[in-house]
Amino acid sequence: MGYVAIKGGEEAIENSLNFYEETLQNSNKIQTEDVTTGLRFAVDKVMSEGSLYSKKLASVAIKKSAGDLLNAAFFLRAHRSSCQRIGIAKTIDVNEMHIQRRISSAFKDIQGGQILGASNDYEVKLILNNIHQTKKWEHYSSEDNIIKSALEPLRAKNLVKKLKTDEETSDITRVFPEPPYPRSAVMQTMARGEAGSMLGFAYTSIRGYGDVHPTIGDIRTGTSTVKFTHPFTKKEVKVATLDVTACESAGTFEKQENGEVKLTTGFGFCFGFNETKAISMSILDLSIYSAKFSVGEKEFASDVEMIIHHIDGVDSMGFTNHFKLPHYVTFQSDLQVFSNAADFAKDKK
Repeated sequence: MGYVAIKGGEEAIENSLNFYEETLQNSNKIQTEDVTTGLRFAVDKVMSEGSLYSKKLASVAIKKSAGDLLNAAFFLRAHRSSCQRIGIAKTIDVNEMHIQRRISSAFKDIQGGQILGASNDYEVKLILNNIHQTKKWEHYSSEDNIIKSALEPLRAKNLVKKLKTDEETSDITRVFPEPPYPRSAVMQTMARGEAGSMLGFAYTSIRGYGDVHPTIGDIRTGTSTVKFTHPFTKKEVKVATLDVTACESAGTFEKQENGEVKLTTGFGFCFGFNETKAISMSILDLSIYSAKFSVGEKEFASDVEMIIHHIDGVDSMGFTNHFKLPHYVTFQSDLQVFSNAADFAKDKK
């Protein structure tokens, strides 16, 4: 009888998958290149949360999931786990980014000026029938536009708080961290975290469940060069150019153990162009590592355990959706316990 049930389940699952593939026939007609160029922010989101920089594979994952971006990130993360590692690249310095967009809400006059770049921040959010209209704009190239963070002058004056560097950099793709969580592990977890989850946690602090209400010291989008030491020639070679977003948020001034007063800052970084995620990450960084403003250290956004275990979209979606799988034995045992308790209570009367 058990064998028949299993076989029936297998056939039903196979039919379900075939039916699902049939519903995706129209999405398969969409060219991968059209997804890459036409849905660039969706592609960036999937690359960031899938923890693999490949616009082509992210576009394929979006098609395969029919636009379900959480599922697309799952596909990309799964593919990443099968990729061979050949080494570790040189650390990227965001001060060496080729800037496409860079603004500061903390300073009006900054080196290089406020570069608005391509943004719809200033757009009226109405669905108008003008998306195909040709508009004139001044040509801009980021090729030689390399500008340091707007907070660098404050660092030069030793006014910015410095956090301790981990003795050994964690790698959460190999071993997920355990308490006490190294900052490198926390930052990696947030860099591949789900943007909506991070925004939600960051917003709790902004709204009052915490007290981090930052000013954007420097937020930038652009390209960063990835360099790698060749295993045979031992020479440094360029292996990739990535679209990235980086954000430095300024918190408040905090008295240090040595009596000096320093400006606290938070840092956010992610693949692709996703300013909301980078800002949210910088707020969470501020909340966790500069928590003692007043009440912040007791709230959601400053609880590293809460953050590190609840912002990963692949983990949270996978565990939530697993409840759709059969739990017959579990629920039957609950019913049996309830029935036994009811019988026991009746006998006691």
